[in-house]
Amino acid sequence: MWDQTTKLLMKKAKKHRKWTEGVFVNPVYWMVNGTPYYMAGFTRNNQPVASAYFTIGDENVDEVLIAQPNLSYFADLSGNLSRMATERSNIPISYYTKPLDIPVMNASPQVQQGRDAFAHFWEIQQTFNQMLQDYTAYYNDDVLIRKHITDTDLSKMKEFAVLADIYQHQTLKILTSQGEDVQAFAAFLENTKEWSSLSREEKKFIKGIAVGKEKMQKNMESLDVIEANDFDQMFKLNYDHLINKNKAIIEGQRQYIRYPKGIS
Repeated sequence: MWDQTTKLLMKKAKKHRKWTEGVFVNPVYWMVNGTPYYMAGFTRNNQPVASAYFTIGDENVDEVLIAQPNLSYFADLSGNLSRMATERSNIPISYYTKPLDIPVMNASPQVQQGRDAFAHFWEIQQTFNQMLQDYTAYYNDDVLIRKHITDTDLSKMKEFAVLADIYQHQTLKILTSQGEDVQAFAAFLENTKEWSSLSREEKKFIKGIAVGKEKMQKNMESLDVIEANDFDQMFKLNYDHLINKNKAIIEGQRQYIRYPKGIS
């Protein structure tokens, strides 16, 4: 159920939407000169097309210019992380563990290597999933309760986002560099008596996880992650990199601000 503030903000936001669009108001706010500012979004076919920035009273353009990059940045990062958390929570751990429970003692070296690669893949997924659980707890049990976000929250959100990029990069690197080995492991499993114990979806997962190398390579390139041998160094490099590459994106979003007028 919406509180009175959300109802008022939604009423203001609906005055600026087009008839084909959906509208939402993010529940968090950024304080400028003692005034809380909120971000509203307009969507078409579930894709964002414009934004607006409101407060309970009258909006000040100069104050919106301060609040906008912070609210927009937070919304982008939290939206992506929440989507990943939802998607990954729908993958049962049995998709990873049951194939690894099948013995491969008498298999070829390539199958053994594929099994090791899949085991490493599973280790990364566990770390990735734990990070997303930490993010979800932080967002639901902290941010959504106090709703007032600060520089500390932006820093924390950036940390989660960088870790997500690194874990995705590590995942794709395994599947692109050792994909043939993983496929050999899956083919071996099909000829074992234990294969019948896997569900249809578990079989589909292990057989398809390393398929589509070209697409995975493009996805890895689009992440634009800087590699380093030391994880801490890699995190630091990509934290700074995230700030730089998102600065231009957030500034570019100003052209899609529908309200208040006078921002570009």
